[in-house]
Amino acid sequence: MHNTFALCIVTYYPNEDIYTRIKGYLEFGNTIYVWDNTPNGDTIFHNHKENNLVILGTGINVGIGFALNKLLNQIHSDGFRLALYFDQDTLFTVKSLQWIQNWSSHNEATIKDTAVLNFKPNISENEIEQFELRTVYLVISSCSLFNLEIIRKIGWHNPKLFLECVDYELCARAHFSHFKISLVSGCPGLDHDKLQPNNSVSILNRKFKYRQYSINRNFSFTYNLLKLSLQSLFKGYLMLSWCFLRNVITHLLSQTRASLFTAINMLTVRKS
Repeated sequence: MHNTFALCIVTYYPNEDIYTRIKGYLEFGNTIYVWDNTPNGDTIFHNHKENNLVILGTGINVGIGFALNKLLNQIHSDGFRLALYFDQDTLFTVKSLQWIQNWSSHNEATIKDTAVLNFKPNISENEIEQFELRTVYLVISSCSLFNLEIIRKIGWHNPKLFLECVDYELCARAHFSHFKISLVSGCPGLDHDKLQPNNSVSILNRKFKYRQYSINRNFSFTYNLLKLSLQSLFKGYLMLSWCFLRNVITHLLSQTRASLFTAINMLTVRKS
């Protein structure tokens, strides 16, 4: 088994910036796995042939659940104990990866009993000794370190989930199997927001950002969350069930707010 983690990313019509982000990690001799969901495949990674760059995919967009299922399965088969995953719209630096690698090597006992460790950004560039670790109910996939032996035991990511709740569904199964989900704060150089396609509206000289999803995506997210909430409730995980239900309420409120801001923007455009 490899002592270091493998880095993995799922891409969909990626740009050159993604390769720039991972290039520094490649130069350290570490292995990176890319699952390309771009229909017919993308040329960016194929143009940069590296011995430690593994490109996978089917030539069609199979969704996040299927891609992560195959990625982590392959990484585990290749002898890695850990896999660090990033969404393609999460910014990270070589310093981020070094920090996570150093943290992992100093906290093997913590990792051993944890299914998923998610790393949160920090404004200051902390040393690995300066971090906050806490057990949580749910984490997102991006910037998560997966303990592959535990994930194998509870089952890889659900390939039937195309996008919404792929991460939360795995967290639920980890809890049902009595494994930990943890959050580590203090990692430098991470940014989940900068590349997000946010809209904005100005009200009384104040600027508000918002993100509006399609009807299909809102339905899928809400349906999956309610399903997970009921599953958790029937299994006796009351707080976990409440976490999913709370996410439903928060999401619906945020989308109501987004619809209101969209309407205000449309009225502003008509008046001008």
